[in-house]
Amino acid sequence: MKRPTLKDIAKEVGVSVATVSYVLNGNTKQSISEETKDKIIQAANRLNYVPNLAARSLVKRKSGLVGVLIVKQKQNKMPIFTNHNYRLLEKIEEYLATKGYHVLSSNINLDEPNLDIIKQRDLDGVLIFNVDNKIFYDISIKFTVPILLIDAYLDDILFHKIIVDYLSYARKLNVDKKYIVLIPKLNNEHLMEKIKQDSNDNEDVYFIDSIENLKEVLSKHLNEKIVVVSEELGSVVSRYIDKNRISVICINNEEYLLDEEVQRIKVDIEEKAKLISDLLLRYIDKDYKYVQYTVIGAE
Repeated sequence: MKRPTLKDIAKEVGVSVATVSYVLNGNTKQSISEETKDKIIQAANRLNYVPNLAARSLVKRKSGLVGVLIVKQKQNKMPIFTNHNYRLLEKIEEYLATKGYHVLSSNINLDEPNLDIIKQRDLDGVLIFNVDNKIFYDISIKFTVPILLIDAYLDDILFHKIIVDYLSYARKLNVDKKYIVLIPKLNNEHLMEKIKQDSNDNEDVYFIDSIENLKEVLSKHLNEKIVVVSEELGSVVSRYIDKNRISVICINNEEYLLDEEVQRIKVDIEEKAKLISDLLLRYIDKDYKYVQYTVIGAE
């Protein structure tokens, strides 16, 4: 079967080949309507168009490949953030595709990180999700391209970190009096410590990694309101306490898991993916300032 070309997409949509090229290569200097962009992307997907990355790299001096490393949570019986990472990855892949980039993802074993497969590829940039600082440094020395950390706290100006201020979302819920915040356990100990340090006198923060751990925490707090990070953990918590005591910070677009009476606020995963992708592209294009952290907070 003949491999689809830009000309085939242009014919399908009824636009010029140049317009198709501008859209699929993420050229922001051309004024093209969102409707036309959508039609071009849909046609490219429908025709199974695959850009010639080797040829494009000769012109741009870029491979058009971004590496994403997701660290497994082996000792965590409730690896909810791993699920979040995969959903975030899906959104990042979708967005970067509109900018002419492909994503190469790899799971990293927390105890024995093996980077052989991904190191063999010519990457333009790397995203690393929810990684411990020591493991991160072991990984980072393997790459010479820009690296961004997601959901990690690291006091090193050489690396840009994107984190979510979950406590700002909890406070936005206007929970009265004292309440507890339940967050699925992270791999990054420094970020968990930072979140606890940022809590105020009205907040007790716990990181949950098992049902046993959850039950123990709930048994200590029989009257307080509960703010839960993630729809999955919120659904589990609702099995054990009155739903009117629960508020959920939704992070995965899975609000259908929650009962109607459960109060909620949303961290937009699509906006998070776009923010991460745009930051990485700026680093790849060397259009950035030395800023340690980008914090996503409640408006």
